[in-house]
Amino acid sequence: MQREDDRLREPPAEHRRRTRRAERHRTNEAIHLFEGEDLDAVVPVKSVHDVGHKTSPPPPRAAKPGRRGGYKVWKTSFWKRRTAVRRQKALAEREVPEEE
Repeated sequence: MQREDDRLREPPAEHRRRTRRAERHRTNEAIHLFEGEDLDAVVPVKSVHDVGHKTSPPPPRAAKPGRRGGYKVWKTSFWKRRTAVRRQKALAEREVPEEE
């Protein structure tokens, strides 16, 4: 049985890149040499990579000093529209109708 140390000698990204490229090559060859009815039976099945993928989310990082945490709503288009609408409302309230 192959040990995990032997399996992970190359970087995980390189392993994924190399194996995906080999799969694409085999698939391309199968399609070009295809002379039958059922193409799905000829094309190799795409494998699933588990090497190098993190299975759990990273731990939360501490915010930099002076930064607020959470979702920054003032950067969204909704907030910008809301600010613009309030600004227009305030301008409309400040306008004095001209007397004739």
